[in-house]
Order: sequence, then C-alpha cells, then structure tokens
Amino acid sequence: MIKIAICDDDPKFVGATQEYLEKLAKEEHIELEMECFLSGNELIQEYKKGVLFDLIYLDIEMCGADGIETAKQIRQNDYHVLIVYISSHEEYLRQLFEAEPFRFLSKPVKYQEFRTVFWQAAERILEQQSNYFHFKTGKSFVKIPCKDILYFESAGRKVIVHTLQRSYEHYNKLNEIEENLKDMRFVRIHKAYLVNIDNVEAFQYERVAMSDGTILSISQKNRPRIRSEFWKYYHGVSEIGKTVEKKE
Repeated sequence: MIKIAICDDDPKFVGATQEYLEKLAKEEHIELEMECFLSGNELIQEYKKGVLFDLIYLDIEMCGADGIETAKQIRQNDYHVLIVYISSHEEYLRQLFEAEPFRFLSKPVKYQEFRTVFWQAAERILEQQSNYFHFKTGKSFVKIPCKDILYFESAGRKVIVHTLQRSYEHYNKLNEIEENLKDMRFVRIHKAYLVNIDNVEAFQYERVAMSDGTILSISQKNRPRIRSEFWKYYHGVSEIGKTVEKKE
C-alpha cells in the first residue's frame, strides 16, 4: 500500500493525476490510497493532525500557502515523504531545493514520464515501508517509523501506540502486532506491553524503564525469557534507578 496526496488548486489537474494513478494501479496490480487537497493549507492541516503520506504530488503556484511554503511546513513533521512537484513554472526550480523534492514534472505531464517517476518513487517507498508501522485511527491513516515507537499497550479492543511525541489509539490486537513485527526489535514483556528494545533506557528483572521515563512491569512468567533476550542486546546495562509511577 502506498499512501498518496495530490495537492493542486486546479480540480482538473487533480482529476487527471488521479486517473494516471488509477491506471498505474490497474496495470501494475499495486494498491494505492489517494487523498486530494485543493490548497496547501488543507494539506498542512492534515499533517498537523498526525496524518502522513508516502508520496505527494504538489503544485507550486496556489492560493494561500504555495507549494514551496507547504513543503517547508511538511518537512517540519516528515523528513521521509517523497515530494514530486508538478508545475508549468520551471523558474522556481532553485527555490525547490530547500524542500528537498524527489522529482519535478512539467505540465502538461505525459503519462509515460509520470509512470517513470512514479516507479522511481515506489521502489524507494516499498523498500522503506518495512521500517514503518501503519494503522488507521478514526478517519486518518497514520504511519510511524518503528524506531520512534516506545511501546504498544493493549487496552481492551484497542492498542495504544506510544511514541516520544504523542500516543495514538486504534482498534487492533497486540498479538497481531507482535506477529507483524516479529523481525523487528520488539519484545513482549507482558500480556499488555510490546516494547521497542532500542528505546529501553534501563532493564531490571521485574521491570523496564523506557526512554521517556515510563516504567513497565515484566510479567512473572516472562521474566527468565526477557532477561535472556535483553542481555543478548545489552551487556552491562544499568538498572532502573528512577522513581516513576509504575504501570501494572
């Protein structure tokens, strides 16, 4: 799945880009999810809600925030999204470097050129996707770099994703997440907790301290296994010495 944003104040262009992408998806049997925005401000607001995209097709000249300002604000929250500028104004090319664009396409765009750039982007995105955790919360689709996740917490029918910046709730099962991330550095320390071992600040036989100061209990039956796994990764790690409210 590749999540794509199309941002242009010309509805005809937005529709044409959608048609190109739908044609690609059908021809190449690839799953795409598209959202359309008629202004840079709309796209910026979506990012402020925590929504991320894999690929953005972005016009330069728009009312309100233009494509360059839009991209600069997006880069404050997302360094990984690939931005493809599509414009008839090549004189802006030098200014675009501040927003680190992936490619530039000149209007009107020919399908073969569009297709080539899309696959250049798709290859990079699909290669990187294994390093992200994707989920839906409310009406928004979110992707988070796995390295930024502190731990997952089971809460009834929901799972809470804890990061240093914020927490997200979504409907899921911790067992399924554990299975999906079995090749990543996540360890199940409790029926309610799946922790990112790289974000464990300190380990003790009965509990761990996460890098945000949260203390999580290790269930008694898991303690011998967890100790073995942690010592495999961390030799000489310091014991927990903080006084923090413990989650049982």
